[in-house]
Amino acid sequence: MKASEQRLQGLIDESPMAIAVYKGRDMTIELANEAMLFIWGKSASVIGQPLATALPELQGQPFLKQLDDVYTTGIAYHAREAPATLQVDEKLVTSHFNFTYKPLVDATGEVYAILNVAIDVEESVMNRWHLQESEDRYRQLAAQLEERVQQRTQELDAMNEVLRRSNENLEQFAYIASHDLQEPLRKIQQFGDLLLNQYQEQLGTGVDYLQRMQLAAWRMSTLIRELLSFSRISTSNHQHWDQQVALGALIASIEDDLSVAIQESGTVIESDTLPTVQGDELQLRQLFQNLLSNAIKFRRPGVVPHIRLVCAIVSAEQLPGNTVPVSREGQFYCIDVRDNGIGFDEKYLDRIFQAFQRLHTKQQYQGTGIGLAICEKVVANHGGAIRASSQPGQGATFSIYLPVNDPRQPATVRLH
Repeated sequence: MKASEQRLQGLIDESPMAIAVYKGRDMTIELANEAMLFIWGKSASVIGQPLATALPELQGQPFLKQLDDVYTTGIAYHAREAPATLQVDEKLVTSHFNFTYKPLVDATGEVYAILNVAIDVEESVMNRWHLQESEDRYRQLAAQLEERVQQRTQELDAMNEVLRRSNENLEQFAYIASHDLQEPLRKIQQFGDLLLNQYQEQLGTGVDYLQRMQLAAWRMSTLIRELLSFSRISTSNHQHWDQQVALGALIASIEDDLSVAIQESGTVIESDTLPTVQGDELQLRQLFQNLLSNAIKFRRPGVVPHIRLVCAIVSAEQLPGNTVPVSREGQFYCIDVRDNGIGFDEKYLDRIFQAFQRLHTKQQYQGTGIGLAICEKVVANHGGAIRASSQPGQGATFSIYLPVNDPRQPATVRLH
């Protein structure tokens, strides 16, 4: 029996769980292993003392009463994550424990002692609390984010409404530009022609002023037509994405439209086999007609204009670093429009696609400065991108990137 008691005492002392035995109703500490003494912050000198004397800080806490209830009823008591405040190193420290009070009975069935087994779960409780705090913060942030998203959605809805009204105003402007504004200009030109034809001799030096007036009216009419074209490609009412456009036939038709300018300048146009793309034929015609017209217009004196259209298929990874198409398509048609004209300095690359930006005076080359802005808008509408490269006196190359797949697919393209 003595050997068994020693083995039991050894097991209790070495146990990682805190174990103590309280004897009698005054809960005299009969046994407490190292783990329990560590929790209490006490030495072995407390063994033999009543629990309330050894740990006076338990007064006002529920444990002494719980122990008395177990002693008097004989019913075990179990607790999980119960907070206990103990004086450790002369400081009151609160920790959480899982513990059991188990009554010990003698041969007559009477309770004579209580076995206390405890585990310190402070770390797991703190971790769970921290996790709960993080989840609460996450839910709070998610709620704030949802509120901000709703707010932004409302703001976007309001902006979309403003944009819708702006588009309606643009449509009205286009109508006015195409009818009401053009009509007085036509009258100015007609009456100017009558004055020149019937009163040229009487006008004398006034003929020069009249001719300048006619030229200004022509420029205004041209500007209005260009603005009308620019406004049309910016509104969805004028876009037809279900058209299969054979670019080869389109270029041939454009050459026919430009036949007078081509013959007068002696321009030579060569082209690779061009693909059929889906999009808006009118917009694509504006795109290539503007580029071909510019190539003829900005020719070098004494040099026969030579324009070449080169086509290839490139992957999104092969696009130049500064080329960001609207579409997320994996493959693009790259169509280069190359000429041998006057070229331009690449320091102006950030200007040439902006409306009303000109690199030359009206006396040198006629135009409104809207043509390349229209080109960029058309390419963006089709989910692509356009880039230019050039050197003064060495011609220019305009590279057009159009997605191979249907540009109207909302997953791959954002229409402007």
